[in-house]
Amino acid sequence: MSSQSRSRTLLHPDRLAAKATVLEGHVRPGDLANLAESLADGEGELRYRVEAWLDGARRRVVSCIIEGFVFLTCQVTGERFRHEVGLDDRLVLVGSEAELPPFEEEGDREDFVVATGPVDVLGLVEEAVILALPMVPRKPGTEPPEAPGAEETGRPSPFAALAGLKRPPPGK
Repeated sequence: MSSQSRSRTLLHPDRLAAKATVLEGHVRPGDLANLAESLADGEGELRYRVEAWLDGARRRVVSCIIEGFVFLTCQVTGERFRHEVGLDDRLVLVGSEAELPPFEEEGDREDFVVATGPVDVLGLVEEAVILALPMVPRKPGTEPPEAPGAEETGRPSPFAALAGLKRPPPGK
């Protein structure tokens, strides 16, 4: 059953307790509209496990583990290729921007997110995968394209002539 035809699962930050709430499932990447825009097609599978609890400091902590694969389009060859997804994110939910710690005090292990109401679990999964996708998808083993002008043509670069104009003449 696709995520579009079933009701979305919501995580209620105000209902968390010391004992973790665990939400698990799987979704076809093409069923997540915003993610689908970045994919070669909607095929693939994403399995997720979201755990949410109040930690010892009464912070609302969410652990989001996502594994699976999607298909991307290589920006060098134009070919479709399988891209493995393996994420282990940790979020701390706060009720307002005023509760966000200063940027310098944020740790590398967790991100702070403002959540003023229920959090859509599939939305959380979708956002995490989108942020983890490569900015320029390249099929494994494909070299990045050469920078313009990097190949040897046998003639001097027009920029080399400009560089010569900036140098003082010899002997000065």
